[in-house]
Amino acid sequence: MSQSDKKEYRVLITETLQKTVIVEAASEQEAHQRVNDAWKNAEYILGTDHFQGVEFHVLGESDRTEDKRLERVDGKNAGVDEDGLD
Repeated sequence: MSQSDKKEYRVLITETLQKTVIVEAASEQEAHQRVNDAWKNAEYILGTDHFQGVEFHVLGESDRTEDKRLERVDGKNAGVDEDGLD
């Protein structure tokens, strides 16, 4: 396949992080709210130790005008955007 036959595609990368915490509450709703509030206040920081998986979904062909700010990946510079910055 020649270079001119290639197209650009948008691919969505979704990483899943999980952490279980214990919270005292009068109900499930209160437990949910307390943990939600604590997470929003950065009391729970999930990182690489909490990694559970990754999914890749091809969203379709790229529209260069709309996608100009998205990171580009090629065989030589995987993970480097078009400005050369990670």
